[in-house]
Amino acid sequence: MPPKKIYFASDIHLGNRYLENPADTEKKLVRWLDGIKTDAIAVYFLGDVFDYWYEYKYVVPRGQIRFLGKLAELSDLGIEIHLFTGNHDIWMFDYFTKEFGAVIHREPLTVDLLGKNFFLGHGDEVGRRPPGYRILQALFRNRLCQILYAAVHPRWTFGFARRWSLSSRKNGLTPEKLKEAQARNTKALEEFARSHLRTHPGINFFLFGHLHLLADTALTPESRLLIIGDWMHHFSYAEWNGKKLELKKFRNAPV
Repeated sequence: MPPKKIYFASDIHLGNRYLENPADTEKKLVRWLDGIKTDAIAVYFLGDVFDYWYEYKYVVPRGQIRFLGKLAELSDLGIEIHLFTGNHDIWMFDYFTKEFGAVIHREPLTVDLLGKNFFLGHGDEVGRRPPGYRILQALFRNRLCQILYAAVHPRWTFGFARRWSLSSRKNGLTPEKLKEAQARNTKALEEFARSHLRTHPGINFFLFGHLHLLADTALTPESRLLIIGDWMHHFSYAEWNGKKLELKKFRNAPV
């Protein structure tokens, strides 16, 4: 019998409009989930599963039905589903919990998984962050702001959010500036992890997404920092079997 495993993925950005064939990403993700369901005991999504998500009391966004159906199947098989809110899908409330029994994490989590201690987060909630970004996060998390936002008709809020996301991608950093930003943010996460280890020396693995890159850094002989990529370019994930933690890419890519 194969050993049971725990899987981690991040930054899938389902529903985005800046890739040529965004529906392909969902199909690849569903095929990956279908392939791991025989040995998975839990799947952790470390934020930005959706490019935009706002869930109203009686209405949720259209689309991504293949992915949602696969989550229901995994849940019915007894596989734990964990969803971390990212900066794109911060407005998850109780839909996934009620429909799939998923656990929603709004803050970083320290947890024992198959005998080792993991620190899990999206990656934008720790380390150095610009003051403007912290203010924006506080507004998005504020319950009154959420209620006021929900009072606007979805045709306006969804259109605005998707245009904003598309514009930020099209008019974002140049490749050179992006590389500099990724290096700077990776360093900030490494500094955070090293600092956190001084007060929490028992953590074996720090896992983050958000930066859309792959990195595996040894912090101490017993601790590593991993940034697990994305499902826009890398189609990557982390796999833990209780003895070995590996970064991998989903190779069965054709649609």
